[in-house]
Amino acid sequence: MYDYFTWFDNTFGKVRLTMRTYDFAVAVASDSLDTEVVEDTIKQALADGLPDGTLVVVKAQGIKDYSEQGWKVARNRKFGVSVKEAGDGHKAKMSKIETETVA
Repeated sequence: MYDYFTWFDNTFGKVRLTMRTYDFAVAVASDSLDTEVVEDTIKQALADGLPDGTLVVVKAQGIKDYSEQGWKVARNRKFGVSVKEAGDGHKAKMSKIETETVA
């Protein structure tokens, strides 16, 4: 049986703290992944690295498809990789139009 309760003293006397949960967000970018395999991998890594008796819940939140432009924005915001760093920015070509002024 796990003891998920701890006692601590505060100004009102002994208080029983029932449990704390810690939430983390993980984003994975790939062309295709088996979400069940990823869930199991993360869960196993946490189980191996955390103290005995720690409860872990890992579940996929869904899959989001991006357009090319949407992916560039999301990649920058979520992963911190700019268009310049990725090298896939739009190469604008400037053209100069000569105009003649008639007096």
